[in-house]
Order: sequence, then structure tokens, then C-alpha cells
Amino acid sequence: MAEGLANKWLKEHQQKGWLAVSAGIFASQGAPISPNTTEALSQRNIILDGKSKPLTQKMAEGAVTVLCMSVSHLEVAEQLTNNAELLDPRGDIIDPIGQDQEVYDALADHLEILIANKLKLLTHKGA
Repeated sequence: MAEGLANKWLKEHQQKGWLAVSAGIFASQGAPISPNTTEALSQRNIILDGKSKPLTQKMAEGAVTVLCMSVSHLEVAEQLTNNAELLDPRGDIIDPIGQDQEVYDALADHLEILIANKLKLLTHKGA
């Protein structure tokens, strides 16, 4: 979900040369995104046919930043790179898996704000 939202923001704000990629600390390789995620993104005119992939050291080191959804993810990401940080400075973003569509939609609303704030800062650093 974060990948789709971030890439939409980057496109809408004409940030060429930037790409958001999602990878998980504990993710398996190749699992499809959930139908609830697809629906939440579809409501925002985002089509994402993503597949899960684990975060690798090469990916982490090549990233401008690695935005983590939880403190436990951050702790693992910090073992791979010095450029990891929490997406939400207030703490963990709860994984909605197993919840109903309203939870996914609320998460998408929350992530849109957090991602926009982070991307504004990141893209202006490089400007």
C-alpha cells in the first residue's frame, strides 16, 4: 500500500528520478498484495500489482531512505543500513491483515499523510 501511495505522490508532484519500492523485513518472496489493499488503492485511482519481497542489504544500501512501519522493523533495517527511520515518528503502524475493509481504508488515509510529509522532506533535500 505504501509503495502505491508513495509513487502516486511522486508522480503528482513531478518528482522524476524517484521511485518507491516496498520490501518487508519478514516478507516472503512473491506473495500477492491483499484484496483489501487492492481495494483501498483502487479507491485512490492506484493500480498496483505488487508482489512481496524481503528487504536485502543491497536494496537498503541503495535507498535514499528505508521507511519502516514499526520499531521492530527499524531495528532489523538498521542492521542493514544507516539510513532507516520510522515512517510514523509516533511509533508503530499496525498491520491491518485480517481486518475489514474499513481498517484498510483508514490505514490508507493515514499513510497518505505520513508519506506525503516524508516525501516533501526527502525530495526537497535533493533539490
